[in-house]
Amino acid sequence: MTASHPSAEEMSALRFRVVTVQGQRRGIKLEEIFWSSLSELATQRGMKLADIVAECERGVGEGGNLTARLRYVATRYLRDQLSNARARSSLPIVAGQVHACPSPAFALAGNKRIIAYNPAFLAFVQSRFLGFQSSPPAQGLRLSFDVQFAELVERLKASPGEPQPAGFTIGINQHVTRGRLNAALASLLDQDVVLGFVLA
Repeated sequence: MTASHPSAEEMSALRFRVVTVQGQRRGIKLEEIFWSSLSELATQRGMKLADIVAECERGVGEGGNLTARLRYVATRYLRDQLSNARARSSLPIVAGQVHACPSPAFALAGNKRIIAYNPAFLAFVQSRFLGFQSSPPAQGLRLSFDVQFAELVERLKASPGEPQPAGFTIGINQHVTRGRLNAALASLLDQDVVLGFVLA
């Protein structure tokens, strides 16, 4: 059973914790989202939460605002995580995944626009539509799945890491061809993009 995510109310609630730093107990009150982020940071660095608190305490010095420093460190950690995630989920990364596939593959956005494809996909289209030489193949080409795009995305999100079989239709002018593929969800943060791997 998948664990539910904490609600916004739970994450924004103030929580008082006692942390022992160098043998001395510190009573600190922070919102739960900051405690959670600091705990993740400590785990990532192979440290204890008390070690993070000790670092922050040294950083502010005597008379400094420890809770403000803890909030800054937690926010900086979240910002770094987001930046790293964006760097790993850019369109060039998705295009590289498509190009690395030896079989026909493409990436389709929610507006039904092909945003990446590989040479094998172009060869597949040209073999199905003799005389079609357009490059990129998105020009004059219509591609759709046999299920609604949003429905396919929901199926993929419900089973992370598992490809979903689907049918597809390619149309050029009055000509149409159909086939089967395995669909996967591209790792993009700002939009849903489906990767299609055409089956022989």
